[in-house]
Amino acid sequence: MTDIWPRRPRDWQLKAFGEYVARLQQDFLAAVCPGGGKTVFALAVAKYLLQQGRVKKVVVISPTEALTRQWCDKAAEFGISLDPEASLRDPFKHPRQYVGVSATYQAVAAAGAARGLCNALNIHSTFVILDEVHHTGEEKAWGDAVLQAFELARYRLLLSGTPKRSDTAKIAFATYDACPDGTERIRRDFTYGTGRGVRDFVIRRTDCRFYDAEVKEVPYGETVAISRNLSEALRRDDVSDLLRAVMAPESGWLYELMKAVHKELMAIRRTVPDAGCLILADDQDKAEAYADIVKRTTGCDATVVISKDKAAKDKLETFSGTRDPYIIAVRMVSEGVDIPRLRVLVYLTRTKTELFYAQATARVVRISDPRDTDPAVIFMPSLPVLRELAQGAEDDVVHEIEELEVQTGAPAPRNEQTPPAEQAEPAVTNSTYPAQLPDDTDLSDVSSIIVGPGGQMSLLPSDVSVDNVALQQTLLGANAHEPYLHYQAQDVIDRYGYPQTAVGMLRQLILDGLVRPPDSQPAVEPTADTPPAAVLADYKIRAHRRKELESLARRIARGFFDDKYASVRNQINRETGAYAQFGNNEQLKAGIEYAKEWLRRLTAGQR
Repeated sequence: MTDIWPRRPRDWQLKAFGEYVARLQQDFLAAVCPGGGKTVFALAVAKYLLQQGRVKKVVVISPTEALTRQWCDKAAEFGISLDPEASLRDPFKHPRQYVGVSATYQAVAAAGAARGLCNALNIHSTFVILDEVHHTGEEKAWGDAVLQAFELARYRLLLSGTPKRSDTAKIAFATYDACPDGTERIRRDFTYGTGRGVRDFVIRRTDCRFYDAEVKEVPYGETVAISRNLSEALRRDDVSDLLRAVMAPESGWLYELMKAVHKELMAIRRTVPDAGCLILADDQDKAEAYADIVKRTTGCDATVVISKDKAAKDKLETFSGTRDPYIIAVRMVSEGVDIPRLRVLVYLTRTKTELFYAQATARVVRISDPRDTDPAVIFMPSLPVLRELAQGAEDDVVHEIEELEVQTGAPAPRNEQTPPAEQAEPAVTNSTYPAQLPDDTDLSDVSSIIVGPGGQMSLLPSDVSVDNVALQQTLLGANAHEPYLHYQAQDVIDRYGYPQTAVGMLRQLILDGLVRPPDSQPAVEPTADTPPAAVLADYKIRAHRRKELESLARRIARGFFDDKYASVRNQINRETGAYAQFGNNEQLKAGIEYAKEWLRRLTAGQR
């Protein structure tokens, strides 16, 4: 076992590994909460199967190119070298240092890829990891390609934080059991839910902030009044229009929201200096406009990541390694991308499915340091549909934790006290941008026009009020609490300089009458070993060496052989085997040494 894990595994990872090894069935579905660490579990299984000689190759399929490289990086820690650049038409035709490939579902669905994979798996005993497998479906292009490509796999490990599809299509290779009501339910071979993750301090609690604003009217061809406030929307078919209005970049609402977001983020960064904020946008135009709003309201530049941008992967990697505060994305960071320092989420997308919400919030709940378990903060418009999404996720967590408490014999949740009758909620101060009407405004309709900063037309006023800044239930099985607890906790934070992330803990301490300064809180001891030194994946070493060798060859060709690069490179390749496509890392290293010595001799007047 010590030969498999590069660091001490979490309890659930060890248990899941044991169950997998005990069964060794062809298909195994592990439903692990987003941020729970399913990548480490899957690679431990891969290493075990390779060590036991049960498989010779490993294939990892994931939703995005960024994820394919993350899998390669993590696999390197296990001594498993995966190629993220291999052609799937002949996937194992690569340097000997690689034992497998990492690719996207989209690449599997490309012409000829599924057949090439199927042929390769017919020859080599292979372990296939299907990450975020809910992206497949029997009637979908990706699902059909996956079914064809991996039919002959020796073992298939299906991973998902949300093993269900909003369109009810069946997930590839998953097993379904018939229910008494005639429906079918997916069979999970191992489950590690969000409630357990929160209880085990594997993922963070969430503290949702719902911001309200007055809505005057929304156009439906003709101007029709809808509701007085976002939180009072009367009909569900109003939601899309309300979301479109409130998320419009020209809305003054966003300027006020970003001030609150920035205050929260800067407070968190007092104790977590590299904490970051993810802003989810609907499209590229909005993302770029939001970046301008961030700059104007906070003075900070925001990294904008668009899937169509060729530099998107580099931007993600760069942001992950910096202390930059803001990143704005259009879905690209909504699933699987691991940036553990993200702590704040601004939900400005009209996507309202449970699946997407779970994937989006998962970006900010990962715990990388066991001493830092404060809540993640999520900002959203105060719309009923979004409240229901948050409350539904909250209820699932509470229900799972309550079941665990019953199973383990833990004390039942305590009831919260009724707020004192004399306790009044503090008034909320609003600020308004000066109304500045364009010259061509029809003054007869001034009453129905709201103007944002700089004179932009907007459907919303620029004044913002806070509407029940906390969820209706806390994360640890307690009953509903009133907003007054949050205001009291915020007052303690502002008055005594507590970190903003302590707001959830302070609510409970206030409820219990035990508000203690931070230094009196018992220190949280690390529960995991110190992470090992970073291991550079083979594909990164190979890319660096290819680039260095190419540079040396060009210097030789340009300086001594009339710029005949191909001839120079061919000689290096013949002497060392340092071919760009099939040369392994050792051969490339030998090629670099050969080129350096050749350049030295040429410079000295020797051949």
